[in-house]
Amino acid sequence: MTRDLRDIGHVSAGSPAATASSDTRLPAYAVPVDAEGVARARALAAGLKTRLQTARKPAPVVEAAYLLNEARDPGCPLLERLRILGLLASVLDHYFVEKAPALSDRDQGEIAANLDQLLQRSCVELNESLLPALSDEYGIEIRRPQELDLRQREYLRGFFRQQLYPLLTPLAVDPGHPFPFISSHSINLLVHLGSPDPGIAPLSYARIKVPRLMSRFVSIPSTAKKRLYIWSEDAVTGFLDELFPGMQIETVYLFRVLRASSGSGNGDELEAQSRGLRHQQLASPVARLEVEAAMPESVVEWLSSNLHVPLQLCFRSTGPLALFQLVDLANLADPVD
Repeated sequence: MTRDLRDIGHVSAGSPAATASSDTRLPAYAVPVDAEGVARARALAAGLKTRLQTARKPAPVVEAAYLLNEARDPGCPLLERLRILGLLASVLDHYFVEKAPALSDRDQGEIAANLDQLLQRSCVELNESLLPALSDEYGIEIRRPQELDLRQREYLRGFFRQQLYPLLTPLAVDPGHPFPFISSHSINLLVHLGSPDPGIAPLSYARIKVPRLMSRFVSIPSTAKKRLYIWSEDAVTGFLDELFPGMQIETVYLFRVLRASSGSGNGDELEAQSRGLRHQQLASPVARLEVEAAMPESVVEWLSSNLHVPLQLCFRSTGPLALFQLVDLANLADPVD
C-alpha cells in the first residue's frame, strides 16, 4: 500500500526508505494516496530519472537541484512544496551518511561545495517564500521567542520548566572535561559561558542536546487568527539562564553532525542493535558538520578539530538545521489521517 507525502520524515533519516536512491526511485512513503497526488509523485520520479540520464554532474547534485526546482514551483501545492524541500534535506543526509564516506577527499569536497549552494537556496526558499505563504494560506506562523508577547513568553517558560528542563543535560567542555560524544542527526547548542565574578575561572563551553522526544515545532497560545509555533531549539535557547544560574551566557550557537553509516545496510536501528552494532554506530566518524551561519570561524575550526571532520565537510546554514522535519510542519496544516 502506498503512503502519503505527509509521511516524509517519519522514517528515520539515513535509512534506505529515507532517500531517492541512485536508481531514481522516490521513497515509497513519499507517494500520496489520492489520484492527483499519485500522478504528481510519478511525474516527479520520471522527471528525476530523465534528469539523471542526461546530466553530467554527480547524482546527488542532480537530485538536489531537481528537488529544489520542484519545491520552488508555484504551480505545486504549498504543502507538497514543503514536503519536497524536506525530502531534499533527507536525501542529502542519506548521501553524506551512506555514500560520501566511500568517495575520495577531492570528490567529497567538490560535491559538498555544490550541495551547500543548493541548501543555501533551500533556506532562502523556505524563509522568503514558503513560510510567508504558509501564514497566508493556512494561518501558521513560526516565531522567535523575542517576537512573543509577555503572556506567550511566560507560557513558554512554564513549558520549558515542566517539559524540557528534566530532559536537558548540559555537558561541560573545558580542559578538565573531554569533548562529549555527539550523536548523529542531533541538534546541539554550544553555549559559551562566563562568570560575573572575575575571581572565578569561567567555564569555556557547555554542550546541550535538543531532546529528540519533543516536537520540532512547539505550539504557542494565540488570541489572533494565527496558529503560532517556535522551533524546538529556540524553546531551549530562550531560557538558558535557568540552566546556568549565576553564569553569564556570552554566545549560543547551533550545530548538527552526521555520522557515517555503520554498515548495517538496512537502516533499521532496532535490528542493528540486535546484531550488536550499537557500539559500532557510536564510533562511526563524523561525515558532515552543520553550523549556523553566525558561528565564528575560530569556533568552527575548534569544533572541526574536536569532531575530527575536515573543514571541507563543514557547512554553514543560513536557515534552520535538519530541514527534513519540514514534513512535520506541513502535517500541522494537513494532519495525517
